[in-house]
Order: sequence, then C-alpha cells, then structure tokens
Amino acid sequence: MVLLGSPGWAERATAVLLADPCFQLRSIQYLLGHAEPAAMAAAAPATEKRHFSLSTYTEYISAEELAKVDKMLSHLSEESKQAAATTLPTSEEDLCPICYAHPISAIFRPCSHKSCKACINQHLMNNKDCFFCKATITGVDDFTKPPSS
Repeated sequence: MVLLGSPGWAERATAVLLADPCFQLRSIQYLLGHAEPAAMAAAAPATEKRHFSLSTYTEYISAEELAKVDKMLSHLSEESKQAAATTLPTSEEDLCPICYAHPISAIFRPCSHKSCKACINQHLMNNKDCFFCKATITGVDDFTKPPSS
C-alpha cells in the first residue's frame, strides 16, 4: 500500500493510473469542462452548446480544488506522452489472449497463466478459476516482460 507523503508515492500513483487499461485521461478533461476536439469541430461556431464542468459547482468545489485537478491532469498528460514516446510497440504475442486489446500485465498464481489486469479483474468478480486451466487462482501478480536476449 502506498501512503500519501511517503517517498515516491506520486510516481507510483502515476504509474498505476497510466498502466490501468480502464483509466482515461479524457474523463478528467471532461470533468474540467474541456471539450473533445472532435466535438468542438462538429459544433457550429454560432451555437452555444454548454459542456459539463466542475467549475460550475462552486458551492461544492473550491477554486483551489479545481486547480489541483487541473495540475493533476497536466502531470498525467505529460507522463502519458513521455511513456508513449519510450514504449516500444506491442507485438501480438504480448497482447492479452482474452481481449487482444491490452498488453499482458498480470500473472496468475499458482498456474502462471497471463492476461491483462482488466480481464482478470472482471473475471475475478464472478469466478476464482483460471481462464485457461481452471486451477483455483490464489493470487495475481504484476507481470513485467523479461528483457529479450
């Protein structure tokens, strides 16, 4: 468990968020009222279409809190860009064999089969057996691909 204020907590929290296949930076952008580029281009300039924004809820959310969320969005956006620039393209064999959408990120104990965290988390909500061999899953560890030789 990472505690706020402990050394490296921000880096660890950033890594966990950006590694989660379900996390979307667009969700935070939406909360701040940032319109999506496609939506802005499709809207006629004369229309005054109002978008959701936390800033309209001044009774509940302070300007300081909004500034913190905006700062977090900037940080996550920059880290995401840097991670994308340094990440090698994913080969087909590194993709989750269940969804083929996300890289393998979880390894099951005791059988050592692998999938992405999104698939195993969804599966474990209703089932405790491995997708592949039906062994009872006793734990899930983070998977990191060994360096190629």
